[in-house]
Amino acid sequence: MLLKITEMLDRLGGGLAKILNLIGGVALVALIPAFAWLVFGRYVLNETPTWVEQFSLILIVLITFPVAAAGMRDNSHLSVSFFRDSLPPKAAAVMAAIGYAAMVVFGFYMLMGGIDLVAFNWSKQMPIIHISDGWRSVPMAVCGAGILFYSVVHILKIITGWQTIAQSRFYSDDLLDKDAE
Repeated sequence: MLLKITEMLDRLGGGLAKILNLIGGVALVALIPAFAWLVFGRYVLNETPTWVEQFSLILIVLITFPVAAAGMRDNSHLSVSFFRDSLPPKAAAVMAAIGYAAMVVFGFYMLMGGIDLVAFNWSKQMPIIHISDGWRSVPMAVCGAGILFYSVVHILKIITGWQTIAQSRFYSDDLLDKDAE
């Protein structure tokens, strides 16, 4: 039962990661013409478009936060695993679970902090572009939710994949990924 739930959550997480990466990719593509217009306006038209700075700040958080959350699913985030990798597979898996448990706590507080910032800033307007300043914090809350979700899924994968871990010669996060097969 737990295995089926874990597989379902992992599939759901894969779809969500694609959406998060798409959001980051679209924001990155939108950033390029925005800065091209800034350079053109400043040096050719001699009239700097002031909206680009505020628009770019939104795009930067849309690039950074959702893609960071998706990186938790793919294990493409920055991690130092030298000590963990030198342990026997069962001990390494326990260390990985402890690390993911810490990330659950971090993701929860990031989600709550992001929601608080959205609520605090929602009534304020961003200068020049006149949209709610709360939109800058929405990606942070989404990232916190993603980190929390993907960390829980990783812990569930460690629990349900314990037999595989026990039979392996060394532990790797890729050991439990169905996508890697």
